[in-house]
Amino acid sequence: MASFGETDLLGPVTASLELASGFAVSGETLMCVVVAMVVLRLELQRRAGTGPDIGSRRDAGSYAHTCKRFLKECAPETAGLMACLTLAAALRARGDVVQPSDSEAWEQIKAQWPLLLTADTLLSLQAMLRLVVLLSIVLRAGISGRPAPLSEETAALWLGANTARLVLLSRTTSYMLDGPLGGILPVACEIAVMPILLVLSRGTIRRAGLTLALVAVAAACFASRNRLALCGDSSADALFTLAHSLDLLAGCTYLVRTALIERCSQDVSVGFTHLLMPIQQGLAAYYFWQAFGFAEELVGSGLPFEVLQIGSTVSFGAYLAASALYIADCYDAHAGRSNAERA
Repeated sequence: MASFGETDLLGPVTASLELASGFAVSGETLMCVVVAMVVLRLELQRRAGTGPDIGSRRDAGSYAHTCKRFLKECAPETAGLMACLTLAAALRARGDVVQPSDSEAWEQIKAQWPLLLTADTLLSLQAMLRLVVLLSIVLRAGISGRPAPLSEETAALWLGANTARLVLLSRTTSYMLDGPLGGILPVACEIAVMPILLVLSRGTIRRAGLTLALVAVAAACFASRNRLALCGDSSADALFTLAHSLDLLAGCTYLVRTALIERCSQDVSVGFTHLLMPIQQGLAAYYFWQAFGFAEELVGSGLPFEVLQIGSTVSFGAYLAASALYIADCYDAHAGRSNAERA
């Protein structure tokens, strides 16, 4: 699935316009991120009661100590993340393994993505990071029933999305990822997370199985009306949109659960999850905006390109907002403990 639209040969003028547009979008995105970080910083200072006039140096030292302790407690998660990135780097260093049928188009793609070789590497990294997140939950006994954002309804929707992806890949190879991290590796990651998601969502499946079925049917109807025309099988193409539609619902549910769950559930695995989920979704959002070029001949029905691009962006925003809420709550909890100690 090597980046739709990448193999089109563009003229110099079109290429220049697209490059300028890309820089404009990147600049706007960077500006939005900077503004969001400044606002978040001001809000955290307000909620935590820190600042230049309220013992900020002592609080900063306390926060640094808390961050150091958090890193020590996250040693297994850090090791897993480093192993994931090391594997990705090793596979990237190995380079091409399978010779593509269209060598000229493949060379053009590699020229456009010199570091990753192909944009599909972004989605492969996303699958690997998701596996690391769920392994952290298992390691920290997250499947024991403690409330966490990435469980119950969120896990059930994610399970549905993964099921749709695996069924799609069993029916056609048109959606297989290319590149040094493509092939069987992302498929193995998708299979590995299935039992974990099943355990995390078993309570919701028993309690609200009919509701989940109705949601899946509604998402399937929506996907059938907004599908690509990539493999020649309309039902298989609809599965691709269905998987990403359920991913979008999972991201929104994750945000809602983060806002509702009490602070007592905030342990190491939850913090690690809030750190990685925006990153992994950010990879997908970047892929769909930068490498998923619109092609009229690939539209099977409706607006599949818009659905995938906007949906991935909304999911990224949901995970980022959930992380901001979690960090703000952590600051609130720290400020409460500091006030209690001073009293």
